[in-house]
Amino acid sequence: MVQTFRIWLLVVLGIFKTPIVNCEYSELMNQKIGVRVEMLNLIYENETTITSTGHPRCRLTLHKSGWDRDTCSSPQFKLNDTLSWSTRVCYKWVCDTTKYAMRVESCWIGTPKMPVFIVREDGCTIEKAILTSPVYTSFNRAAAIGWMAVRQKNMKYMHVGCTIRLCHLCDPACQEITPPRSCNDSRANDYEAMWNSSSKVKNLCFPSPSTTENSLESNFSQTFSALSNSMIFSIVYLLSVC
Repeated sequence: MVQTFRIWLLVVLGIFKTPIVNCEYSELMNQKIGVRVEMLNLIYENETTITSTGHPRCRLTLHKSGWDRDTCSSPQFKLNDTLSWSTRVCYKWVCDTTKYAMRVESCWIGTPKMPVFIVREDGCTIEKAILTSPVYTSFNRAAAIGWMAVRQKNMKYMHVGCTIRLCHLCDPACQEITPPRSCNDSRANDYEAMWNSSSKVKNLCFPSPSTTENSLESNFSQTFSALSNSMIFSIVYLLSVC
């Protein structure tokens, strides 16, 4: 584990032409820095499926994770909090949507000018020792465990950025896109079951006739009620004028 961290540090530091002596390396290793989460980049797999309700609100939060659990149950890091290279961090991605499924991809840490990518475009981790592949608990929630183990000279803040790919739940291709099954630490069987047993997908994409009829009846009742109220108001108004 320590050797992996050492390699990542040297890769980042290799961009500098000035040699890094042991004391500087040790100082970087022991340095505590702040964290800044960049605005997530949202992309749609098929733009023709974008609904009129607007874009889903997606967010990434970072939480301290204890060694005894792989959860994001602890409070998220605040702006003034600092992390060491050995701080265990839980990444949590959430999109507030009932019509789309998300895939986390192209994540990086470091600085916007010198990013170190830790999640590939296919949604799988590049290096497990830095970050596990995101694990999906639903179509719009995922979490991963990692460390802020990259250091650069004069770094005050570790920036974190990701792309969220969105596909409509009724798009046949969406099931192949997310959650990713090709990751070595993925849960392919769980993800197949997620799609096959999802009542959300069934109700949204394959509504039963009774559901459609109830919806039409509800819309008719609301329209009739609105017309009745309007007519009553008109009659009262005319009587008051007379």
